[in-house]
Amino acid sequence: MLPKLALGAALLGWGSLADICLERTASLPPGWMKINDTVDPSEWYSFSIALRQPEVKGLQKFLTSVQKDVLSLADTKLMRAPTPKSVSAVQAWLRSHGIQDIDAKGDWVNVRATVGQTDALIGSLLEHYIYHGEDKPVLRTTQYFIPDALEDAIDFIHPVSNFMRPVRSLSKIKWLNETDLTKRDPPCTSVITPKCVREAYNFYYKTPDDKSSVTMGVAGFLEQYANYQDSDQFLSEHAPEIAAKKYNYTVELINGGENSQELDKSGVEASLDVDYALSLAYPAKLVFYSTAGRGELIGEDGKADSSPASTNEPFLDKPDGEIPSVQNDWLARGARHDGARGVGRRRRARGGHDSNCRTRDGSNKKIAMATFPPTCPWVLAVGAVSNTQDPPKAASFSTGGFSRYFVQPAWQREVVGEYVRALGGRLDGYYEPDKRAIPDISAVGTNVLVLTGGKPGLVQGTSASAPIVAAMLALVNDARARAGKKPLGWVNPLLYSERVRGVLRDVTKGESRSCNFDGEEPGGWPTKPGWDAVTGLGVPKDFNELLDALVHADD
Repeated sequence: MLPKLALGAALLGWGSLADICLERTASLPPGWMKINDTVDPSEWYSFSIALRQPEVKGLQKFLTSVQKDVLSLADTKLMRAPTPKSVSAVQAWLRSHGIQDIDAKGDWVNVRATVGQTDALIGSLLEHYIYHGEDKPVLRTTQYFIPDALEDAIDFIHPVSNFMRPVRSLSKIKWLNETDLTKRDPPCTSVITPKCVREAYNFYYKTPDDKSSVTMGVAGFLEQYANYQDSDQFLSEHAPEIAAKKYNYTVELINGGENSQELDKSGVEASLDVDYALSLAYPAKLVFYSTAGRGELIGEDGKADSSPASTNEPFLDKPDGEIPSVQNDWLARGARHDGARGVGRRRRARGGHDSNCRTRDGSNKKIAMATFPPTCPWVLAVGAVSNTQDPPKAASFSTGGFSRYFVQPAWQREVVGEYVRALGGRLDGYYEPDKRAIPDISAVGTNVLVLTGGKPGLVQGTSASAPIVAAMLALVNDARARAGKKPLGWVNPLLYSERVRGVLRDVTKGESRSCNFDGEEPGGWPTKPGWDAVTGLGVPKDFNELLDALVHADD
């Protein structure tokens, strides 16, 4: 930390020096190292300040009450807005350090300053750190401070102490030759197609007019592009009755996103989501949100790096303990706001792999760690089974678990408590039994056929099961709309109700992968009767029964 006397003049008028430590990393997480070089204080640095949202508690009360309506976008924006006083105070603090490049947008203040200005501002030194295997170092610090007068105005500053791993987490594909698919209708024991999903869950839905007021969204990040040629071919081969209706998706561009239709840029993740949303959620409208941006990378000249391969990457899923708790909560609020608007978020549930089995807060503690954002209680976490035949078996990669941060919601406390007792002490010490547990529900996620770049391939993972569940809930919302009811939005409490649990098929076979602690393997999460940390409440038994239960759940 810089000597406080050096900061005194700059902070004059704030009532005290920068004496509130907002975030601290006791020791570097595995894979990170500091580079012992000299940082040029005139180098440009960009960061963002997350402002406090004083009215956000009202949103939680709204969601957990008996809802008769949904909020508008304007309503939720008001609930997450910082106070004008906070915005002004933060801007004044920045200007007192000579910082002029300030852009306040809603609950964020985006800033561009020199390293020297930033060091003085946060009472710490930005230094170069690098993660194993990466080419470029990043500027970070292990702790930073703000004036106590701003404690109620600022939640955190990003990415000054961000030591998350800059690693992609995308679905891998096993490419198939034409000879691998000897016919258009392969057996469901070896390849999962939309037809297999429909047969497994009696997933059939008819509307009188082939129209729907429901919109289903697919988020596209990391230059994952959906391709019309791919989707047309997939539908013609595996859902010809839908292809004949000229049904397809539309694209919305976010933050300068692109709609590339070059076949070699077709993404596996994007194709998987779009293929199964189109083939299963008809006639719901499907929108692919192509979102650009990995965080602007600023070069030494102070301008945005124009290189085609930016080293800045957003995360898709991260070990629950890798993200600071205040940022965990802040990010989870986004899902909470969507739920209040009647918009639901479905995420795949992952965790427990070797790389996720130690805390990343510097303590390096052994833990069977789940992933964020599925651990957020405002998100529906989807697990996976390996087959569509009876009895369903948990997929070994469907590794859920328990959050380190989020308290266990009341709606899952009973069933999760039964699971913990059924474990009989297994994995004790590797998890916190009173925290949010995942997944919530599962669907098939092994050997799922996808067409991307004009080529067929097989994907396995909870990335494959998530769009199946999302398609089901989109059609539930269609049925609710026809019955004059509001959309499900945040569906989690309803899923755990006795009525809905009664239409799900329990999964009691299989176990998730074990963590490996230097050769020691305590075992993975086992399936058990009722809820378990591999498949959640189970898989849909019959879509029409699930539809009826969710349409009438709030009667």
